[in-house]
Amino acid sequence: MRGADLINPALPDELLDDVIRRVGAGPGGGKRDLDACALVCRRWRRLERASRRSARLAASGERADEVLRLVAERFPALADVSVDERLTAAGVVGAIPRSRRPRQVQSPSPFRRRRRLPVTSNAVHIAPFPLDQPTGDDGSERSCLTDVGLTNLARGCRGLEKLSLIWCSAISSTGLVRIAENCKNLTSLDLQACYIGDPGLIAVGEGCKKLQNLNLRFVEGTTDEGLIGLVKSCGQSLVSLAVATCVWLTDASLCAVGSHCPNLEILSVESDNVRDEGVKSIAKGCRQLKTLKLQCIAAGDDALNAIGLFCSLLQSLSLNNFERFTDRSLSSIAKGCKNLTDLVLNDCQLLTDSSLEFVARSCKKLARLKINGCQNMETAALEHIGRWCPGLLELSLIFCPRIQNSAFLEIGRGCSLLRSLYLVDCSRISDSALCHIAQGCKKLTELSIRRGYEIGDKALISVAENCKSLRELTLQFCERVSDAGLSAIAENCSLHKLNLCGCTLITDIGLTAIARGCPDLVFLDISVLRIIGDIALAEIGEGCPKLKEIALSHCPEVTDVGLGHLVKGCLQIESCQMVYCRQITSAGVATIISGCTRLKKLLVEEWKVSERTRRRAGPVLSFLCTGL
Repeated sequence: MRGADLINPALPDELLDDVIRRVGAGPGGGKRDLDACALVCRRWRRLERASRRSARLAASGERADEVLRLVAERFPALADVSVDERLTAAGVVGAIPRSRRPRQVQSPSPFRRRRRLPVTSNAVHIAPFPLDQPTGDDGSERSCLTDVGLTNLARGCRGLEKLSLIWCSAISSTGLVRIAENCKNLTSLDLQACYIGDPGLIAVGEGCKKLQNLNLRFVEGTTDEGLIGLVKSCGQSLVSLAVATCVWLTDASLCAVGSHCPNLEILSVESDNVRDEGVKSIAKGCRQLKTLKLQCIAAGDDALNAIGLFCSLLQSLSLNNFERFTDRSLSSIAKGCKNLTDLVLNDCQLLTDSSLEFVARSCKKLARLKINGCQNMETAALEHIGRWCPGLLELSLIFCPRIQNSAFLEIGRGCSLLRSLYLVDCSRISDSALCHIAQGCKKLTELSIRRGYEIGDKALISVAENCKSLRELTLQFCERVSDAGLSAIAENCSLHKLNLCGCTLITDIGLTAIARGCPDLVFLDISVLRIIGDIALAEIGEGCPKLKEIALSHCPEVTDVGLGHLVKGCLQIESCQMVYCRQITSAGVATIISGCTRLKKLLVEEWKVSERTRRRAGPVLSFLCTGL
């Protein structure tokens, strides 16, 4: 009834607050629904603001500190805040009503030095720690989120539990000290690519005794002293720690982690300075480890033997670029870590078949295996996996030139539960290998082959006949695949994602079969298919209404006419790439812009975009510099 409110008087604040909180607990945080609640009336807006729990913000722009101040003032119940300097402010500031948002500018590159605007009268004045923040190349400061904004957030949202500051390059220890002083309930802190000094980390350790998750990937400005000071104070609560590509990290830090973090379950370490002693300390002190990722070139067998001896609960292990890692230590890991389900071996050049035999015989729970660049592993290595690991779900082989077809006979026989198979640059694998997989692994849902020069239609037909659940198929630069194999796939498998980049034998006939047989397709890459034309795009437009992403770069026969047919049927398109398509003109670009109302990204040559289209498209356009 106009002029009368029959609902609000009957709902006490407590009940309405409970309703709004349940709305916010929906998928994706229920942000759209929460925004709608805030528009009902002033009372609903007040209660919605008081119950909002999460916000995702940009850190770039001249008024980043002001944005964070407004957010902290209006949403004091925030518990989860994510700030990312790589994002454009206009795209993510969803917590502030549009009419009250400060003016925003395009985000500059995170690597560019910025000028910081003078502090306004309503800002908090703080003094930075000396030598804690790098200056710009010209002596000026940055224009993005600073310690002022972080201080406002700390004082306004004292119940903060999760804070992510990704690439926020202008914050320093000063801001972190304010967080530590005010946000005692902090459990998760992400400082990826920030420049933070030792005082900030030490303060977090002293003030945030509940800290469980800490990400220090690419963090500069600190030393071993900072991490050691943090773990001495709050190491007992730490469950997850990531320290990667930090030149300051040495064995001293890892020894402290091993001594003070007995409950650590997830650890990622990438450093050229860490040697055996640091890894051994981790293994002896952190016996609750379940996930471990190591890239420590200077460490060798002694370090990894310790993992096998002391980390019996380990479930996921990733070993990268170990130049001194041999079969002896991997065998020790296999013997001691019988609960291992995930194993990644990247560029471990000294490993041979015998070590993987130990893994296969000892780790019967192995579900995911990735071997990348381990060139000494041959066919026998994979045969052991097929014989002893019946629960294998994912197998990834990248640049394994010595593995031959016969290995897949054992995989097909023994790994009937296999869901995903990735083969990249495996030069000796041909159709017969895929036939073995298809006949034995009939639950396959994802098949990805890149540069499979010996794989053709025979393999695809076998996959189509046996693997009816296949949903994702990648055949990049598989030059023997033709319309016959693709038609078999279309007839038997309802694909959601298809990548045919570089499959030069594919014509309009094959894509027509896909369009008519795969109506649920959401992703399609047909780049570098030089003989497809407008007929294919017309069929896709008619048969694939759910398509969201399409790539058709380097397709010389596609014209503006084909694009017109495509956009008539594919109204859900969000991303399109079409560079080096010589017959597509500015009219075709305008067709995509005007016809795809949900478009978020269009990659095209800049010279093909008219001024009118540029104004209409705005930030949707991405350009490829062609020199024209």
